[in-house]
Amino acid sequence: MKFICKTLFDITATGVTGHYKSSRVPFRDSTGNNIENEATWNRARNQQRNWETITQLIGLRTQISELHTPKKDNSIWSFEFEVETPYAFGPEENPTEMLLSDSAGVPMLVGLGNNKNLTPFLVVTGNEQNIWFDILQ
Repeated sequence: MKFICKTLFDITATGVTGHYKSSRVPFRDSTGNNIENEATWNRARNQQRNWETITQLIGLRTQISELHTPKKDNSIWSFEFEVETPYAFGPEENPTEMLLSDSAGVPMLVGLGNNKNLTPFLVVTGNEQNIWFDILQ
């Protein structure tokens, strides 16, 4: 099954992992941004942390068989992913039910490339909703 996730959080997949190491700078992260000091390292690391959080939420119930890199469009990050297990995240009539349930209230890092007024945790319903999952096929 193929899904799409959209979120208002900066989930840029920078590839920056681990704690700051001055011996590793300067370099370019996987998105091409220059990592030149501790501040740019930490920003890229926090973007990567948000990405890791979302992918770990998806992986709680099943293996991800194909995962696309998130893209930003008009302050919304989105990515597609596939899983082999049909209806791993909910019944046929609501195939994202458990994904939303698992996501509700999970802390996220703000102050990156996203809106600074964003609530610092995942909200899955209502006026402050900041993450959406939809089935594509």
